[in-house]
Amino acid sequence: MKKGKTITVTGKLSRANWEDNKYHGYTNQSVKLQFRKKGSSTYTTVKTIKSNSTGNLRTTVTASTDGFFRYSFAGTTTTPAVNATGDFVDVR
Repeated sequence: MKKGKTITVTGKLSRANWEDNKYHGYTNQSVKLQFRKKGSSTYTTVKTIKSNSTGNLRTTVTASTDGFFRYSFAGTTTTPAVNATGDFVDVR
């Protein structure tokens, strides 16, 4: 990935429905996009977005340095918090 290029980060927030035993998109929820530099163990929040009407997540950021992006959901009274596995971006 070239430095300064725009990256699109996508994901989906879903939760179990115990009535039909299936996973469904969790709509209109605040989710943080986080980044950690290569060699670091600490994620920092880049921006906060909301899941859409089907639970999908989509935003753009600018590539600046090697590291990992992930989405982080703080949870609600009925749904636990979760952090996605980080995806590595190699910036040149």
